[in-house]
Amino acid sequence: MNAQFKVGDTVMMLSDNFPGMPYTIGNQVTIAIQIDSVESSKQVFEKLSKEGKVTMPLQETFWSPSYGQVTDKYGVEWQVSAVPQD
Repeated sequence: MNAQFKVGDTVMMLSDNFPGMPYTIGNQVTIAIQIDSVESSKQVFEKLSKEGKVTMPLQETFWSPSYGQVTDKYGVEWQVSAVPQD
């Protein structure tokens, strides 16, 4: 299952684990956040990384100039993606 919603100008998406995949409390939901600038994505990623674990450093991808994955200090998995507005 998944959901998408906006908080102000920020798009957030939630998705659960695939059926049969192992999980622990905290990682049964992944939160994907779309941020309107590369600089803001770096700031958010840095804050989420503090006392957490980076699973994919911020980097340019074909869909985003700044995308990365991190598990925060509470065990919640995040995908941070810059989606600059035109």
